[in-house]
Amino acid sequence: MTNISKKAKIGKNVTIANSSRISGNVIIGDNVTIGDFCLIGNTSENKTSKKLIIKNGVKINSHSIIYLDSEIGENSVIGHRVLIREKTKIENNVQIGSYSDIEGYCEILSYVKLHSNVHVGQHSKIMNYAWLFPYVILTNDPIPPSEIREGVIIEPFAIVCTRTTILPGKKIGFGSFVGANSLVNKNLKSEMIGSGNPFKERGSINLIKIPGKNESAYPWHSRFQKDYPKNIKEIYENFRKKFI
Repeated sequence: MTNISKKAKIGKNVTIANSSRISGNVIIGDNVTIGDFCLIGNTSENKTSKKLIIKNGVKINSHSIIYLDSEIGENSVIGHRVLIREKTKIENNVQIGSYSDIEGYCEILSYVKLHSNVHVGQHSKIMNYAWLFPYVILTNDPIPPSEIREGVIIEPFAIVCTRTTILPGKKIGFGSFVGANSLVNKNLKSEMIGSGNPFKERGSINLIKIPGKNESAYPWHSRFQKDYPKNIKEIYENFRKKFI
């Protein structure tokens, strides 16, 4: 049978694979699915009163490990072999791809999408509707090894393309676009393109065109609405007023 602690609180219509382990101080909402060989409520402490809260409709795929003292928001999807360390706050409708590593003390806000093999260093903040593509790395130590932690900030609707590394304390501005294989060692302004190593600002996001058309590809909400609220365009404009 599934190894579920008697101290765990399990909601209605929850499916937990027999091979997974649910420790004490875990609170699981309704309609949650947990796949094979997951460790839910892991901890590095011998005794703790800290809790892991998994809200309604969350799906956690096989071999994932989630520590206590964290929270997973409603309808979020956690991929295969994902590690989520303590003091991680994940809001609603977040998608985290397989083999990703969330190192704790992080905030991931609603509707963020992380593809596979994304590393999120401690004290990072990834804001609403941002996209991080495979092998993106958010670092946090400016003089490794040290006790200094300077988290990366990704503002709403920003895109960070594959194999990009962002150095400690840098900010990717609202609605901006970071090209693949970039080494980001400076802040990127809102609604701008940045790329390269050395990293350079390349101009407005309006310069990126839809292939075969003379139409701007960005802001991306004008051509991509899958899994998003119907009023995504209005949401973009409301965020824009706050950040620009």
